[in-house]
Amino acid sequence: MTKKNIELLAPAGNMECLIAAVRNGADAVYFGGGSFNARRGAANFTGDSLKEAIDFCRLRGVKTHITLNTLLFDRELAPALRFASELYSLRADAVIVQDLGLAALIREKLPDLTVHASTQMGIHSLGGLKYCEENGISRAVLARETPLAEIRRMHETSPVELEFFCHGALCMGFSGSCLYSSMAGERSGNRGTCAQPCRKNASVLRRRAGENEFALSTNDICMIDELPALIDAGVCSFKIEGRMKQPEYVATVTRIYRAALDGEKPGDASRKLFEIFNRGGFSTAHLHGDSVTTGHVGAAKPPKALIAEAHESVRRDRQTVPVSLFLSLPVGERAALTAVSGERAATAYGCICDTPQAPVSEERIKEQLKKLGGTPFFAESCLVSGEGFIPVSELNALRREAINGLSLGILGEPREEIPVSDSDAEAQIKPCGAAASPAVLYKRVRAEEDALLSEAELTGVDPAVPSAFDTRRLAESGKRFALILPNVIMTEGARAQYEKLLSSGAFCGVEINNISHIGMGAGLPVRIAGIGMNVMNSVSATKLLSSGFTHFMPSAELTRAQIAHLAEDLGSRMIVNVFGRTPLMQLMHCPVKEYRGCQGCRGNAGELTDGDGRRFPLENVRFKENGGSYCLVRLMNSAVTDIREAFASSGIAVFAVAETGAANGNEPITRGHWNRAVE
Repeated sequence: MTKKNIELLAPAGNMECLIAAVRNGADAVYFGGGSFNARRGAANFTGDSLKEAIDFCRLRGVKTHITLNTLLFDRELAPALRFASELYSLRADAVIVQDLGLAALIREKLPDLTVHASTQMGIHSLGGLKYCEENGISRAVLARETPLAEIRRMHETSPVELEFFCHGALCMGFSGSCLYSSMAGERSGNRGTCAQPCRKNASVLRRRAGENEFALSTNDICMIDELPALIDAGVCSFKIEGRMKQPEYVATVTRIYRAALDGEKPGDASRKLFEIFNRGGFSTAHLHGDSVTTGHVGAAKPPKALIAEAHESVRRDRQTVPVSLFLSLPVGERAALTAVSGERAATAYGCICDTPQAPVSEERIKEQLKKLGGTPFFAESCLVSGEGFIPVSELNALRREAINGLSLGILGEPREEIPVSDSDAEAQIKPCGAAASPAVLYKRVRAEEDALLSEAELTGVDPAVPSAFDTRRLAESGKRFALILPNVIMTEGARAQYEKLLSSGAFCGVEINNISHIGMGAGLPVRIAGIGMNVMNSVSATKLLSSGFTHFMPSAELTRAQIAHLAEDLGSRMIVNVFGRTPLMQLMHCPVKEYRGCQGCRGNAGELTDGDGRRFPLENVRFKENGGSYCLVRLMNSAVTDIREAFASSGIAVFAVAETGAANGNEPITRGHWNRAVE
């Protein structure tokens, strides 16, 4: 991959930040359009400002990627699709999407609009890229936790483009799998309103968190020294995090990464990146193994000189668009100036040319024509013909008119907006018939003994150590079991452990919680899309059911009314979680190991206590491979969700209800989002 194919993608929370990104060398910018984006707290762009932003970038050869990267309710699908149609009309280069239903609608209704898979989809292996390829998604923004070896493997096997975060904030929880904020206070990270409770006091030291303990607040990532390795591995776009950051931050970080990608990394790059914003140091996340540390809060006190440097960098337009100028000065006829850039050209006509009173230097005329400051153009060549004369003021007016005409030609007319109606989304929903009555029980357990004792019609098994799980007795029991796959299976070795279990004959089904694993267990009669698949609307559910799933679980962020609405058409395929602790975060970095050393946990990794004294159990899945081991740690809710009675009396008919664990009568109880909607 050559340097010219590598894209630097910068954030823009407002117009100031967008200009800072473009004038410091970004090849592309990403920003939101008001609603339906994961940074609803940013200023974002709407109405005329949206067109202005896209035109500003388009004129300068900078691509625009618009974020439509939140989960959507049914009532929001048509408005989101209409917004996508508006973006198509305005010639945005791509939309970044999380919701599987919206992605499917865009591909059907707006086939010429490029779709990128948001990092919120959690793609971290070949399975996710295969889903993208089969569904017309041309690029995947990889999970920040993806290691270098997996990036290389994905690139070597799939044509889907790979985008990767190179700098900025690192969420402790795996993107798209975090429910902490919504369970804590209705502000959903999946819908762009995350309250960042992970940045508040928390401790794993078996005590209430003190004032300065931040066991879930990570340091930021910085890949400035890893760019060559990532390019070699197949990354084509490097993404800077920061749509909530200030223009000075965007300018500084973009400028430094631009220089690095051009092979001109400044010697003080790391220092300046640290000074403009930091959380106690940088890491390379999980690129070469776990390098994350926690306990950090944001600090931004950059020196005045660095701020002044940022301000200076945006003072002048970045002249990157070549233009050829052809000036004709025929005596007795009108002057004409033609400006040509690529396949676009524009001609401006001026006054009648006089016979010059004195010779005028051709070089002086060219010098005047080349004064293109304040525009994105630079004069690549300039040709003057004819012996006529026009005043400098007329020459300047010609130049302005020709360049303005060329600009309009490059921007082009808006494309015709494709009309979208409410029925366009509803047409995707395929009713699945009447639900079972009463619903069967789907019991979810972790241990082999609990599985064998289960009297449920179907028992989901979630092994704590997949490589050591003995399926022999399960296969001989005559009972029906489904293997529960975790949200993250990061390596080929870990995937092989689950594939071995699936092929053991002990399981009639599989529960999948990430599209990266969508092909696993393909031959089994029962295939469940778990809550990790983020089914928030009917179109997403229908899309998964048409992709080989037999059943699905609705998002844990839906209310009673929203679940009932889904059940009207899809109840016979729905499994609703009615009891158990909700997993709030999926952690590839173990806070227990960081603060207390590895405890060799096999399912129970201790607990985390926040500043209010609430206790959050930590579960783990331990992967053993290549002579070592690592864990996926789940932060579970401090309260047990229990809607068994409420659901039984609701009249909602579904295929099955799911229960995890057993009640002991001493645990705090919540109804989750049964009666409280997320923002």
